[in-house]
Amino acid sequence: MCPPMTDLPIRRARRDDLDRLCELEKRCFSGDRLSRRSLGHMLRSEHADLLIADAEEAPAGYVLNLYRSGTNLARLYSIAIAPAWRGCGLSVALLQTAEQHARERGCGFMRLEVRSDNHPAIALYERCGYHRFGRIADYYEDGCDALRMEKTIRRTAQGPSPRTRYYEQTTAFTCGPACLLMAMARLQPERAMTRREELRIWREATTIFMTSGHGGCSPHGLALSAWHRGFAAALYVTPAGTPFIDSVRDPAKKEVIELVHQDYLAQLADTDVQLHERELSVAELLNAIGTGAVAITLISTWRLNRNRAPHWVVISGADDRYVYISDPDFERDPWHSETDYIDVPVAHEEYQAMARFGRSRLRATLILKAGRVEARTKKPA
Repeated sequence: MCPPMTDLPIRRARRDDLDRLCELEKRCFSGDRLSRRSLGHMLRSEHADLLIADAEEAPAGYVLNLYRSGTNLARLYSIAIAPAWRGCGLSVALLQTAEQHARERGCGFMRLEVRSDNHPAIALYERCGYHRFGRIADYYEDGCDALRMEKTIRRTAQGPSPRTRYYEQTTAFTCGPACLLMAMARLQPERAMTRREELRIWREATTIFMTSGHGGCSPHGLALSAWHRGFAAALYVTPAGTPFIDSVRDPAKKEVIELVHQDYLAQLADTDVQLHERELSVAELLNAIGTGAVAITLISTWRLNRNRAPHWVVISGADDRYVYISDPDFERDPWHSETDYIDVPVAHEEYQAMARFGRSRLRATLILKAGRVEARTKKPA
């Protein structure tokens, strides 16, 4: 028989709850347990909500939400119910409390992964309004697959449709090509995404030099790569001039970057790529996405991970509150999943703050549509 739930409080866990949380974890899970160190980390983290259902003798259960900096997405990482409290409705109460905390942080969606063979948990999530949107093979320690599930927790959040097929960049310097692969696959769902083409696009679009190491991808080079693959392209970039050149000190390297840029401009002049040397407004972005376009935008990663680096992301959808980005640079650590990188909501204000890079505050957005527009007619000499 279930204990009475009338006055069972659900509150934020405190550091003095750590011993009891560790004991609850041992009682609830035989594998994939959170370690004492991990639970302690979550108690301190500003990117986590660890909520406990506080029974007098021992915790009745807990729920753990994780948040990715700079985004408006919550992920339910773990939920645990003590054996004596199972079947009492505590799971629903904890889930609803977790959703409320996520809403208070401005989140539009709650996502989670669940074992594909955990039918009672799947049924619970579906009763609570979650729907399946993907599968991860061999996700758990024993090789079991995970189902991806999601719930809209803010009425105005819409999300992109269809879902973006995810492609993780395979090198530290090919975020631009990885984004172009995802964008093209959204517009042509049958299109394959391969590492061979990822590297080919990088060779076509690279600036050759960056601040150090391999060169990144020029906005103009990516526009040419998309055009050569049969897509209509419009590039919005400001300020005018050679992108990324102000981050390179060596005069010889600056000269090479300038020559590469001038070559891109000469090639673009022989295409029907629309080049706009100005910023693309959020209203224009929403309108383009609403007509079926996909965007690739340059951001600074500072607001995501406190590293000041240029980085390309895909914009797969937009609504009155959020821009939805897919990020090819998947951080492989215990707290992140691909789920945190696909069609992730970012508030308009946050997007505008992150969509610029460097001292020049470079802004660059490439708008793609399937099928080229008619080529421009050149004026007679």
